[in-house]
Amino acid sequence: MRKQDYYWYWLTNINGIGRRTIQRLLDIYGTPEAVYWENEEKVSACFRNIKQKEAFSMSKREDYIIHSYQKLAGKGISFIHRDMQCYPKKLRDIPDAPFSLYLKGSFPPENQKNVAVIGARNCTRYGSEIARFFARELSKYGIGIISGLARGIDGMAHAGALEEEGYTLGVLGCGIDRIYPEENYRLFMQMEKTGGILSENNLGILPAPGLFPQRNRLIAGLSDGILVVEAMEKSGTFITVDQGLEQGREIFALPGRITDKTSAGCNNLIKLGAHMITEVEDILEILQINRKNVQKSGKANDFKAGVNKMSLAPLEKMVYSCLRIEPKYLDDIINEAKIAPQEVCVVLNRLSVRGVIVETARNYYAIKL
Repeated sequence: MRKQDYYWYWLTNINGIGRRTIQRLLDIYGTPEAVYWENEEKVSACFRNIKQKEAFSMSKREDYIIHSYQKLAGKGISFIHRDMQCYPKKLRDIPDAPFSLYLKGSFPPENQKNVAVIGARNCTRYGSEIARFFARELSKYGIGIISGLARGIDGMAHAGALEEEGYTLGVLGCGIDRIYPEENYRLFMQMEKTGGILSENNLGILPAPGLFPQRNRLIAGLSDGILVVEAMEKSGTFITVDQGLEQGREIFALPGRITDKTSAGCNNLIKLGAHMITEVEDILEILQINRKNVQKSGKANDFKAGVNKMSLAPLEKMVYSCLRIEPKYLDDIINEAKIAPQEVCVVLNRLSVRGVIVETARNYYAIKL
C-alpha cells in the first residue's frame, strides 16, 4: 500500500461520511493526507452532526485500515482512487465523479467505445433475446458492453457479450463482493475473469435502494451510448438515461408495440428524441464505428434467415420457420408445420439439443437469436 492509497482508502471508508462531506473536506484541505493530519477539532467543524464527528475521531486506526485494505488484495480486488493514472478518464469528466472504486477484473480500454445495454428486470422473452443479440453483435466490432448485472435485460446483455468473447463490465449497487441477484452467479464468475466487476462500495455492503442511482451514473459515465431495450413508462432505467443525457451520451431505444407495457418507456423515449434503433448498423453509424473487416450482422431477421437457409435439413426448416422469439405451443407448431406430430417432436428435440431453439416452458418453444 502506497502512502497516498492509505489516505484515500481511509477517507472514503469512514462510516457515516458521504460524498458531499468528503468533497467539502477536500475543497478545504486539498488532499486526504492533509485532512488526516489536520487538527481534529478544526476538521470537526465541517461535520453536520455528532455521529460524523465521533466516526471521524474513531477512524484513524492504522492497523485496522491496513488490514482492511489487505483483505481486498486477498480477494483479487483493486482499490482505485482519483489520483491514480488507471482511474477511468470517462469517469473523471462526469458530475459527481466517484472518489474511489473497487474493481475485479479490468476496466474497459480507454480508446474503446462502450454501449450500456439496460432495461426491465421483468422483461419479455423478446426483450431478453434482443438484448443478448445486440450485445453479441456489438461485441463483434470491439464495442464494450456495460450494464448493471441485474436480472432481465442487464444479465442477458452481459451474456451476449460473453458469447462473442467480448469485453463486458458489470456495475454493482452493493459491495464489490456481493453477487446480486444470486441467479447471476455464473455470469459474475465469468465476467471477473474476462471482463470486469465494478462497485463504488467496499466489501460487505448490502444492496439498498439508494445505492442504485449512484450505480447508474457510473454505467452512464463509462458508456458512449445507452441502449434501452425494454422499459415500463415509469422505470428506474430512466435514472440512467437522465444521467446519460446530463453527461452528453447518445441515447438509443428499441421501439415496441404500443400495447406492450414493457415497451411504453422506449416508445416515449423515441418521441422525446432518442435514436430509434432497429438494427446494429444504426448504433455503429451514430457512434462512428469502423465497420470494415467484420461480417455484416445488423438485423435479427437476418440471423433467423441465415439459420433457416444454411444449416437445417428440410424437415428442420419446416418446423423452424414456424417458430418466433416469443414462445409457441406445441399443438400450434404441429398445426402450422402440417407434418406428423411425432416428427415435429423429434425435430424440436434435435433443434433444442443443437441450441438453435429453446423450450421455455413445457411444450413451448422459441428461437434463439
